[in-house]
Amino acid sequence: MKETVKLHQPLLFEKLSKVFHEKSLSHAYIIQGSNTEEEKSVALFMSQGLFCESPSNDGSPCGACRSCLRIEQDEHADIASIEPDGQTIKVDQIRQTKSFFTSSGVESRKKVLIICESEKMTVQSANSLLKFIEEPDGELYIFFLTNNAMALLPTIQSRCQLIVLKKIAKDYLKEQLSELSSGNTELLLELTNSVEEAIELNEDEWFNETKSLLNRWLEYLEKKDSRSFIFVQQYLVKHTQDKNQQKDLFDMLIAMMKLKMRKQIDTQFSNSVDYVRMIMIATEAKQKLTSNVSFQNTCEQLALRIMTSH
Repeated sequence: MKETVKLHQPLLFEKLSKVFHEKSLSHAYIIQGSNTEEEKSVALFMSQGLFCESPSNDGSPCGACRSCLRIEQDEHADIASIEPDGQTIKVDQIRQTKSFFTSSGVESRKKVLIICESEKMTVQSANSLLKFIEEPDGELYIFFLTNNAMALLPTIQSRCQLIVLKKIAKDYLKEQLSELSSGNTELLLELTNSVEEAIELNEDEWFNETKSLLNRWLEYLEKKDSRSFIFVQQYLVKHTQDKNQQKDLFDMLIAMMKLKMRKQIDTQFSNSVDYVRMIMIATEAKQKLTSNVSFQNTCEQLALRIMTSH
């Protein structure tokens, strides 16, 4: 945990170490990054800074004491986390943690609450946290993890310190993924800034099946073949089980289009497919999907728009 943050977020590491040394950590932070895993690593590092039994001279947690190790293993009794239940974080989930808020810490007076994908909180669940942010009971610390801080209520934003994580250098990621033999490296670099997530995706059966399906669909779309419309119901609808998979499919589709566009530019292929327009249509389709338009309808409209575009 410590070495990961130090490697990928060196300036933040120095700043937080100083804050730990001065014991001046605020009670509420918004941690904005490109993926939950990266954001949670920082939140757990900050938690280690609070609970560490043998901090280093610079104030950073040692990473080796009992508390630090339990935090890294996600087993510390005084740290709780909340994740979305379906598409949102509901007020009942927040209410269920109230006993955690109000009870004394098991191992110390401090308590930490980590809210993953906090942009998915309903208005009611966000409002129910305001009291704890404004008047923290004892030593309660709340970390809101998000990919978009502006999606949180202004009342939450104004009461928190904001940490924006620096994107991990693609060169480093490429080096770490260089030994993958699947041919997924370029796509994974387009989809994530996390080495761990990239390796997990590379081994994921659904991810690899989706890539294969999208390659076939893209062949039809590039040729403006009418089979691209039929392909939606025949394959794509059956392949996606929920909203998360539907979103992931669109992320992969757009990433694959971008890779094809770059390859086309590099080779100066004269019979060029209009990938710029295809990417624009796919991006607009993805936005419709988040507005509760059905997945099948969204994909079919995408196919029709590409087939009839000039």
